[in-house]
Amino acid sequence: MPSQDELVELIINAMDSLESGNPALNKLASYLYKADDKLPEFLDKLKIYTELENPTRSQTQEAGKLLEQIVLLLFKGLKGVQSIKSFQSAGPQYDLLVSGDDIAWKGVCKTLYLEWEQRDIVVEAKATREPLPHKQFARLCSIMEHHLRGAGLGIFVTLNGASGFPKRGDSRQRKASDCRLTQVVFHAKTNKIIVVLEKEDLLELTKNGSLIEVLTRKIRDLSELSGLSTAPVDNYQDIDLPPHLQSIYESNS
Repeated sequence: MPSQDELVELIINAMDSLESGNPALNKLASYLYKADDKLPEFLDKLKIYTELENPTRSQTQEAGKLLEQIVLLLFKGLKGVQSIKSFQSAGPQYDLLVSGDDIAWKGVCKTLYLEWEQRDIVVEAKATREPLPHKQFARLCSIMEHHLRGAGLGIFVTLNGASGFPKRGDSRQRKASDCRLTQVVFHAKTNKIIVVLEKEDLLELTKNGSLIEVLTRKIRDLSELSGLSTAPVDNYQDIDLPPHLQSIYESNS
């Protein structure tokens, strides 16, 4: 029977041998993210707010706090989290900074294509009714490039996405613009990643593993530039084929 030290060494060696983004890591998703039992209740409240036609200023402020609470519940569910910070300081402001230092967090990083030296995740919650404007997207790019050098992944948690990003039901985009273009250029320049979650994504994150699956799909699409929105988590396979290939794929499924 191996000793505890030997078992730990075996785990470390196994994690190191897996390349970032290796498909085998997908099997770890349910282990790496455990959905909080309180999430459905908070998401139901958020859904009620989004259905209001003319929310008051007070309701909008409460929605902002609610979205921040949802963000906390989401990211505390990641395995290996050892540091969650949200505070006002003399430096640039952001809603949440999440990180870890142990083997489980290494699994999170490898699954999300993050280098260990850039293992921090910075999160911004935006409860506005309009898509996130380019100015705010560019601000996070600047913070990650010049201040949070240890952050390899930035995440906007929004209600209505960001300008230039495709939405579900939209036809395929043939060119990048606004925030989407900035996302692509920033990644090419720094190798850092910024993705955008919207309401439809949030409502799917009540199952174990779902946050990991949504993030990996969005990160892969940053390289693929499919021009489509992220497929729902319930779609176990993410298939994007032209009609003459789709028919063959479906006939053999």
